Amino acid sequence: MLRGGIQLFTIGQLLTFVGALTLFPEHWLLSFLMVVLAGLLLNFSLHITVHHFVHFRSRYSSINFIVEIIYSLTLALPYTFYKIQHYNHHRYDNRLGDFTSTWIKANDQIVPKHLLRYVFFWWIPTQKGILKRAEEDGDLQKGDKIKMGIQLLLILAVYPILFIVNPIFPVFYALMFYMGWSLVALTNFGQHLPITYGKDFSYSYLNKLYNRIFFNYGLHYEHHKNPQLNYNKLKDARTCELKMPHLPAGIFGNEAVKST
Repeated sequence: MLRGGIQLFTIGQLLTFVGALTLFPEHWLLSFLMVVLAGLLLNFSLHITVHHFVHFRSRYSSINFIVEIIYSLTLALPYTFYKIQHYNHHRYDNRLGDFTSTWIKANDQIVPKHLLRYVFFWWIPTQKGILKRAEEDGDLQKGDKIKMGIQLLLILAVYPILFIVNPIFPVFYALMFYMGWSLVALTNFGQHLPITYGKDFSYSYLNKLYNRIFFNYGLHYEHHKNPQLNYNKLKDARTCELKMPHLPAGIFGNEAVKST
């Protein structure tokens, strides 16, 4: 269940995007910068707020349904699709079979995915039959397809509504969506640097102040080891440690790993 300040990232993203629309066109440059900021906040909202909700939902189905719709609109992607992908991510832990793996099989060899392709072309499917695989693995729950359909229809409805208000606003929404998910991909790359296949499948940033501010978001290795633990129960394992947060670590690659 969501508690307290962990919701601020999604709220901040929503308020920033609405602020960008309000300021346009009188302050078009500031408006554009706020859309960029909303994309950055989408990254944190997904990795912290929404991610927490996937693991710790409300006991009330009606609350879950409403929250899932809100997240779908802020992510510009059906929440249920992300949930299915995330279950898959924990099942395969960045190995082949993980839809978001930083590894790929090419010419009968397992090699790292190219960073730029991974970040900027994340929308090109690298796995076929995602829903079929999820169903085979037991990650597709009853009613998930219907939920995804409803969430997708509501997301698509946002575009004509924004267009009626101002023809440029759907572009702002699409820009926030694309940039935000590109940052999500870059962050995921930093969390799962493709250095040695099958070993050190995730990395952590252990700075105490950073993890206090971001709800132990840096403890990614620890989360994968104990996904059933709430963020405030995680304890750093002092292994697979990064010199910097996951977002820049995705850029610096091997150089970001702290030697032991």
